[in-house]
Amino acid sequence: MIKIYISAFALSLVFILTACTRKASSAWILDTSTLSTRGVQLTDIPVQGFNPCYDVSSYVPDTSRPYLIRPRIIKLVYHIMNSSDSSQNFSEDNGPGFLWLMEQDAIRYLKENEKMNLPENNQTPVYPANISYLRVDGEKYNNGFYFHYDDELYYFINKGLHRNNHRQDVIQKYNIGGDSILNVFVMPHHPDSISSQTYAAHASGIALGNNIKVAGIYENKGQPWSYASLLNHEIGHVLGLRHSWTANDGCADTPVHTNCFENTGIPPCDGIISNNFMDYNNSQKAMTPCQLGIMHRTMSDRSARQRSFLVKNWCDLDTSFVIRITGEEEWKGSLDLVNSIAIEDGANLTIHCRVAMAEGSKISVLPGGKLILKGAHIHNDCGNSWEGIELISKGKKTGMVLFDEKTKIENIRNGVLKH
Repeated sequence: MIKIYISAFALSLVFILTACTRKASSAWILDTSTLSTRGVQLTDIPVQGFNPCYDVSSYVPDTSRPYLIRPRIIKLVYHIMNSSDSSQNFSEDNGPGFLWLMEQDAIRYLKENEKMNLPENNQTPVYPANISYLRVDGEKYNNGFYFHYDDELYYFINKGLHRNNHRQDVIQKYNIGGDSILNVFVMPHHPDSISSQTYAAHASGIALGNNIKVAGIYENKGQPWSYASLLNHEIGHVLGLRHSWTANDGCADTPVHTNCFENTGIPPCDGIISNNFMDYNNSQKAMTPCQLGIMHRTMSDRSARQRSFLVKNWCDLDTSFVIRITGEEEWKGSLDLVNSIAIEDGANLTIHCRVAMAEGSKISVLPGGKLILKGAHIHNDCGNSWEGIELISKGKKTGMVLFDEKTKIENIRNGVLKH
């Protein structure tokens, strides 16, 4: 009899708890107009004169949140320029292998990133560049290696009366897919220049819009790794960087110095020499946080031509994990994400800029969570759609969205309200 009484009590307790438990319900925001009816409009006036979407610090790779900065992979092809007798540059047999090794070393330098030598005893943080290269392959692009035999355009002259390093005639004639691929022209110095005692046929280059020219690689007979920093230097210019030994490169963490190539033991080149990749030195392997921020800001800008060079690796949904916001977070740069987002109870996420969501992804605001949109533009950047913003309610708690008048929501699947 006692056992029956206990069982009946247990069943009654289960019934009571079940009756008191509220099921979670969802409301969806599928466009800007839905946001107006299901969100709360902010009334505070933003601070004028500061745009977090343009601020360099917003784009420095965050090692604690690596999912916020996609690895940027730049597509490129090589043009090996030669004389008609094929005597002035790499052959079709040895050129691809040499340039591939050079490219791999350049990628390694970007990944490893040395600590800055200057200023002396500096505490400048070191972050991986999160940038890589991908040679465009396949028959359509000649496996990424084009060989041109052109007596009029094959050579490179970087000083003097017949200087042509800045000329674009070779680019206009041979550029391939220039609206979506970075073209690298590998050129020799002119034989007449090399024969002059006053002309230094050293490794050099120039960035010209969607193209770069590099010279001095073949005739100097160096190892592939010795030219990898030249490739990175010129691509740094393409991505918005200036020479860093001056006072006008836009970065406080790149000190002004005398730009010595090496320590000669003679003033002013008798001290610590720079190793920054945007200086002229014998290392060129260090990148500062500011420099990384400038490059990533450029590649995150949908209006920038440099963004067209990138492999679009932010289109497909990564279901291996969800970005979970458990405290106070503020996103101040334009982002390309591949994961869904969940804002937990008691957590706040503030988004200031553009956020691209992968196809099939969503933002879930759990009961007690809060999404704050200040000038945010949330969309899909791949011609597809995402699932939208889910506001989850349970009992007296609900997920909330607060937004300002500049917020824009686009590219949600079907544009049909979910219940």
